[in-house]
Amino acid sequence: MAVPTIAAADTYTQATFSGGVFPGNANVQPPFAGNGFNQGDPISGSFVFDNDLVPPAGSGFFNVYASSFPDVSNIPNANLFSVSLDTLSFDAGGNLNSQLPSTGAQYNNGQFNGLEFITDFAFQGNSYQFRIDGPNVSVLPVDSFGNPTSFQPLISGYINLGNSSLTNETAFTPVAAPPPPGAPEPTSWALLLLGVFATGSALRGRRHRAVAA
Repeated sequence: MAVPTIAAADTYTQATFSGGVFPGNANVQPPFAGNGFNQGDPISGSFVFDNDLVPPAGSGFFNVYASSFPDVSNIPNANLFSVSLDTLSFDAGGNLNSQLPSTGAQYNNGQFNGLEFITDFAFQGNSYQFRIDGPNVSVLPVDSFGNPTSFQPLISGYINLGNSSLTNETAFTPVAAPPPPGAPEPTSWALLLLGVFATGSALRGRRHRAVAA
């Protein structure tokens, strides 16, 4: 079994974020109301951020997209970003943001200020869009082309803000994918080269003995 190589151009942290659906019946509309979605329901998820790209205090509003991570190709989508709201679950692989491959973390003067994420999904045979725009979470109806038909949310929610709202922060090390099946492992290459060297030495020794004879 091949040993994956470690990619470590920058340093990374994986953190958990939280939020919820705003209270009030107006924040959960049909067809979601009464079908497993309610006001006050929790929103939770996790994401990986690049410690070297977090903007400093006094920098204002700033989005840092994962497409700018040197090691983004070595971070699985489920680690890069995931979010759950009741029966809805998404990860970075479904992101429709033009900054693909990415989700994005938003900062306000160096403090966590939400995320950037857009994806489409189906519910009861119709298409909808799940969006996180900074601290705001919404679900919108869309047409067959994925374009919102109304910007009046069917579900309205929020992400808890501030660095103190992030929990379970742990160091994350991107790991490069192992070589494809059938590709020689580093140890296999070493043994192969050693065998070639030994065979070459034996042949040279045989030729030398033949000349001496």
